[in-house]
Amino acid sequence: MLSMTACGFRLRGSVEVPDVLQKTHITGIGEFSELHQELKRVLQSSGSEVLRQAQNAKSIITISGENFRRRVLSVDALGRASEYELIYRYYFKISEADGSVIIKNQEISLIRDFQFDPNNVLATDAQEAQIRTNMVKFSVRQMMRRVDSQIKSGQTK
Repeated sequence: MLSMTACGFRLRGSVEVPDVLQKTHITGIGEFSELHQELKRVLQSSGSEVLRQAQNAKSIITISGENFRRRVLSVDALGRASEYELIYRYYFKISEADGSVIIKNQEISLIRDFQFDPNNVLATDAQEAQIRTNMVKFSVRQMMRRVDSQIKSGQTK
């Protein structure tokens, strides 16, 4: 396994978290929201400590403007929706405990579409819920990759 990690190989789903996020507080969203829970899980699985209070944190992740939107993409011959587009968007910034900005405010935005079957609403609702969950997970990984890249390249602030 050592030779595999030396070439940059990582298990799917694993994310490299920068040192600046080793003691982090998350704010701006509810503690039990899906985004907060996924962000916390990713940080903790990489060895970071997620603190409930900002006073002991090394860095603070602030999330704002989180929302899901659903838009009709197409309709069938009877005028019923047959395809939807899900849009997930939020903004984040990372600052040090003293308030100095590490990563300026940035947008994470994802778009997915799915077929809607009006004859099988329960299954379609479950499919939509699964897509939403996957979008949250993917967005957190996208955020961590972006943060890691910007810190490594010196593009912070």
